[in-house]
Amino acid sequence: MEKLKIGVIGTGHMGRNHVRNLSDEKQFNLIGVYDKNADQAKKIADEFETAAYSDPEALLKDVEAVVVAVPSSLHKETGLMVAEHGVHALIEKPLALNSTDAKEIADAFRKKDLILAVGHIERFNPVILELKKLVNRRDIFYIEAHRYSPFTGSGRITDTSVVEDLMIHDIDLICHLMEPHRVLSINGLGENIRSDHIDFATCTLQFSEDVHATINASRVSQEKERTISVHMLDSCITADLLLRTLTIAKNTDVVFHGNRADSIRQEGVVEKIFVPSEEPLRRELLSFYQSVTERRPASVDGDAGIRAIRICEEVVQKIRELPGKTQTGNGGASL
Repeated sequence: MEKLKIGVIGTGHMGRNHVRNLSDEKQFNLIGVYDKNADQAKKIADEFETAAYSDPEALLKDVEAVVVAVPSSLHKETGLMVAEHGVHALIEKPLALNSTDAKEIADAFRKKDLILAVGHIERFNPVILELKKLVNRRDIFYIEAHRYSPFTGSGRITDTSVVEDLMIHDIDLICHLMEPHRVLSINGLGENIRSDHIDFATCTLQFSEDVHATINASRVSQEKERTISVHMLDSCITADLLLRTLTIAKNTDVVFHGNRADSIRQEGVVEKIFVPSEEPLRRELLSFYQSVTERRPASVDGDAGIRAIRICEEVVQKIRELPGKTQTGNGGASL
């Protein structure tokens, strides 16, 4: 088995999780880590028995691939540096703070013929992987997603809106389920509840005349919820990403003992499937390994990362154009 020499740039919460998984998987040779906070980098390096680098460029000279888990505001700077050194990369979502910067990053990797993967980790949730197998895209007429989190002060609220913070996950998932169809139109509603940014938002994505999706995202709700319901001609499948279950509802309209007084009409059946638990991050990293070693496009590539950001930008713009909201902007196009 070919071991991939890999490093991690950024050793915060997500970066540490990447280091933990990389140190456990035999496919990887974890060369070292870098963080602007040298003490943090050394702490993580010591914990997982690897090297702490004082210079990111020195790390890039020693590896074939790298995970970028720095703050989103540093993705462009770091991503371009990685591409310049000819190193494959998995960059955490969002790929950049805006679609222009995201495209510049993707173009830099494409120009160097390098693999670029974007860390939309929900794609690798075992429930989503099973859902993808069960749905028939041609029969889908409606998708509904809910992603709600309670308000936790500084723990969840960031310097961006709930659209870029949470909704982006389901935007990517729904576009993935609907491929190769593209989004034709976008609408958005939203409110500032407990911060200076949009805390609760709803968007509608129209894929064709008879297929659309509604996505609700909140970081000010009372309970956590992460569900996606796919409505098809003969069934509705609901994926619960927290409980790791799939619920399949079908309309049967079957009559037992048809002509008897005690006849029974079965209007529908419901089947619940419990999906075996597996850490999505591990699957994501192994998928990245296969892309690099087999020289095939990443499961979530730069174009997918750009698409998600562009839709988020359009949703936020639509919300800002609502009466009583500040700032206006341009309308959208097919994405």
